[in-house]
Amino acid sequence: MNNKTTRGREATYALPVVILAAGEGCRLQAGNGGKPKPLTRLLGLTFLERVILSCREVGVREFYVVTGCYEDELIRHVEELGRRLGISIRPVHNPNWPDGNGTSVLAVSPYIAGPFLLVMCDHLFDPDILRCLMEAMDDGEGCLLAVDPRVDRVFDLKDATKVCLDGRNVTAIGKGLAPFDAVDTGLFLCRPFLFDALAEARRGGDGSLSGGVRRLVEEGRVRAVDVADRFWLDVDTPESLSLGKKHLLTGLAKRGDDGIISRRLNRPLSRRISQLLAATPLTPNAITVLSFLSCLGGAFLFGLGIYGWTVVAGFLVQWASVLDGCDGEVARLKFQGSRFGAWFDTVLDRYADVAVVVGISYGYWLAHPRPLVWLAGAVALTGFVLASYTKKEYALRFRLQPPGGVLSNLAKRDVRLFALFLGALVNRPFEVMVLVGLLSHTIIGWLFFAVYRQRRRRAREDLQRVE
Repeated sequence: MNNKTTRGREATYALPVVILAAGEGCRLQAGNGGKPKPLTRLLGLTFLERVILSCREVGVREFYVVTGCYEDELIRHVEELGRRLGISIRPVHNPNWPDGNGTSVLAVSPYIAGPFLLVMCDHLFDPDILRCLMEAMDDGEGCLLAVDPRVDRVFDLKDATKVCLDGRNVTAIGKGLAPFDAVDTGLFLCRPFLFDALAEARRGGDGSLSGGVRRLVEEGRVRAVDVADRFWLDVDTPESLSLGKKHLLTGLAKRGDDGIISRRLNRPLSRRISQLLAATPLTPNAITVLSFLSCLGGAFLFGLGIYGWTVVAGFLVQWASVLDGCDGEVARLKFQGSRFGAWFDTVLDRYADVAVVVGISYGYWLAHPRPLVWLAGAVALTGFVLASYTKKEYALRFRLQPPGGVLSNLAKRDVRLFALFLGALVNRPFEVMVLVGLLSHTIIGWLFFAVYRQRRRRAREDLQRVE
């Protein structure tokens, strides 16, 4: 049975997911105010919501949440998530949860007829791990277990479930294995025969999930999927919770998109701000508007042409640059990214650029009322707008990132706004604006030259192959 349908280059998977959330979570409660572990908040989302949204990233739309301890609180949260997220989430109570997490998997057996994903509510993980599991699924009769061979990087190796491997086959599983080859990440792609193995293990006195999996291992029905280069973390203690928060925050940078000012100055600031904003109801689009309004305020103050207000304007523009990173960071932290949000952010950035250039030009024109002031402002403005437009058009037309390098980084918006901030501090925002605008035009010309040279080289290589 194939549960995968392909649409273009994207794949939508019809597999349901079972989330185990029945345990008591005593070790973590000491650091979260005594809340149930699934309701523990991490950067604006409860553990349960974060797991559900991670699964939704790979196309999952059907969820079963197994409750046990704290049943009433969890069911209320599950119902609220279902309404707010618009997805099917069915709570399934397991009255036997103290007997082991294997009994929680058994509790969903009446509702599952085919392959399903199995995840733990207290695990943070890269959604790509689920993609790896689903892409490895075939018409065979095995269960798949995501494993990590980087045993030296496991946070609490002593408490981790270890596995022994023979190629892709799992030959042994348990916490006390020695030696071992990898660690169980707690992410599975299972088939219904797991229920029979769990029931058999429980009759033998073992109600754990590992007990049922061991039965299948003995039959050669468990295969490993290596996910060594992807993040996962089992959060059981306040220390592991802090580590998870640190990893999520440090992974917020948009690789390849950030300029040098974003990497060195803005991101360290915006991460701290985003950590606070994630705990508020503010949406990424609302943060985009706040950044835009900060730029408008700076543009207005630049237009006064008074040094003291010019310095304040410089700080407002730089603050807007920092906030401009927060909208994307909060979107990634809370799974609120959207195509509209990206487009909205880009459009408001261009309006903000226009406002700042007009404000600086007007403020300078008050002291130097000559037509050349507005001509220079127009040159700077076209450079700012076209620097961004040219790169986006290149990526759209060629489906490649434009050639990089030092010059390309200098044309990024974070560098431009920081230069205007420095110009404001020395009361030379207009001169700096014109210089940066001319530099932007130079970089656009360099981009054309780089593309031309690249195409000529490829043409020569094609000719040589023909000859």
